[in-house]
Amino acid sequence: MILIDTPPHRRFGPGGTTDMSDTKSLLTRITAFRERLEKTPPLVGGPGIDPSAVVERAARHALGPSWVSSALRQIAGVKAGDVAITGPGQLIGRAKRLLESARELVAKQREITDDVFFVRLASAHTPADPDPLVDYHRFTVAATESTLRVAMALPESAEQQLRSCDGLEAMLAAIRDRLAISARTLELRRREWGRVERLARLLCDLQARRLVAAESFVTIAEELVAEARQGVPLRFVSAPAEPVARFVAAHSLTVAQVVARMAPHDFEWTSQQVPAVAAALMMDVGMLNVPAKVVAKPMAFDDADRRAVETHATAGAALLREVMPEAIPIATAIAAHHERLDGTGYPVGLKGDEIPSLARMLAVADVYAGMGSDRPHRPAHDTRAALTDTLLEAETGRLDSDMAELLVRLSFHPVGTVVELTDGRTAVVVSTHTGRVNVRATTRPVVAVLADAAGQLLPKPEFIDLAGAEYGGVVRALTTAERKQVLAAAHPDLC
Repeated sequence: MILIDTPPHRRFGPGGTTDMSDTKSLLTRITAFRERLEKTPPLVGGPGIDPSAVVERAARHALGPSWVSSALRQIAGVKAGDVAITGPGQLIGRAKRLLESARELVAKQREITDDVFFVRLASAHTPADPDPLVDYHRFTVAATESTLRVAMALPESAEQQLRSCDGLEAMLAAIRDRLAISARTLELRRREWGRVERLARLLCDLQARRLVAAESFVTIAEELVAEARQGVPLRFVSAPAEPVARFVAAHSLTVAQVVARMAPHDFEWTSQQVPAVAAALMMDVGMLNVPAKVVAKPMAFDDADRRAVETHATAGAALLREVMPEAIPIATAIAAHHERLDGTGYPVGLKGDEIPSLARMLAVADVYAGMGSDRPHRPAHDTRAALTDTLLEAETGRLDSDMAELLVRLSFHPVGTVVELTDGRTAVVVSTHTGRVNVRATTRPVVAVLADAAGQLLPKPEFIDLAGAEYGGVVRALTTAERKQVLAAAHPDLC
């Protein structure tokens, strides 16, 4: 229809008495061990040590832990430039393997630390606006340092080394898991931020009337459609209100994600999913003409502000007709995506069947995405409230009821939503029950419980299908601030 074809170890062994030679040997080893510890700054222990200072020092290491290489060389008896590990005295094979594993984990840690995007996140990290991923990675660095100190204390005896290796192996496994979470979260954030930047540049080029190929929008649309088919959780993308282009791009990406989950279930658009999603990406290009002070206004719009905003639908459609001929078939729908079935919309007050079907779908997705996202004048609504209010708009005749009903497939709490249960525990939605027959089931998803009622993180998730539970359910979705407070220490990807 539009655009183009969619293609606690023991330091010493057990024993009773020792002769003089054993005592001298023990003293020599203690002295050597102290000398090695003195060469590296202490992490914890000792009277007067402030835990917050420990964390702060670990945070500094996170941006350049050059001490790690020399520490590993001390542990393994390796000189600069050497490859083989010979160990302090004689290391058993298992200890050597664990030390090599430690070396690999340090390399992964550095890869994250030196990543350009992570450096950007770390530079923007402040106490007033903390970034959960940056804090999570810095604590991982602190844990790595602590683990390396355990490794530095490996005893000479093979039997004692074997005992020490049990604890060291567990600590390295925990670090490995944390680094995997950091890497996954970093990639998720990079991909999301990258899309916002790509779309913002495309919208700016359109506004400047530069030549923009429709394929650029189609490529992003195809990515979003593929993710929806794979069951990737819906994410309400947000960005500061200034610059306007990035704010508009973030909202458009959220709308496009919603459309990608609605279109497959609509008889008309199931075969035209990519064009519908591409339309969602372009529909607010006219907002770039609205003054930033209006978009970023921390209060409800007055009449003048509203008039300025209401020009964007017509302006965007006209711009597409002028700059991108391939998009002319969707320009009419873009011009009408703020029309309402009862004639109370804008820009011209179309009613009923006068409004194109694509515009009706865009309108429903736009309302839902807007309610579920942070705005300068208000925080995001709970996803259940956002869905309920959108359905009420349809019930009163403003929005298309058939299109609005498609949102029920997202459920009241989409996959990935962090929720509070009736018993006070914190959980994340991992699967939903959808369908028109049993609407009640959409309010009772499958969840993974992550924290108890006191906010204490569980050692492992507890999975519950609330639809089959005798009692209990979802009370509400947590706000961004609440998610950070409860889950940031273990689940930065959910914050």
